[in-house]
Amino acid sequence: MAENNRPVHQVRIGRIKAAVFENGDNAPRKVQFTALYKDGDSWRGSASFAREDLPLLIKVADQVHSYLYEQNGQNGSSEAE
Repeated sequence: MAENNRPVHQVRIGRIKAAVFENGDNAPRKVQFTALYKDGDSWRGSASFAREDLPLLIKVADQVHSYLYEQNGQNGSSEAE
């Protein structure tokens, strides 16, 4: 992931979030999906998803894929997604 470890793009729908990170060559490629949940007064994230999370996970993944596809075109790359 990027040295500064900050996402270049994020998508969130409900409690499902995706963060896109640079891959070291200025091309956003690494994606981290998180299921957010509240633990007392604090929000936390998990890499585990409940059955009820899957429809939102699919929607978030689709939006991230669209973003990456657009970025690929802007970078002038002919690499297939």
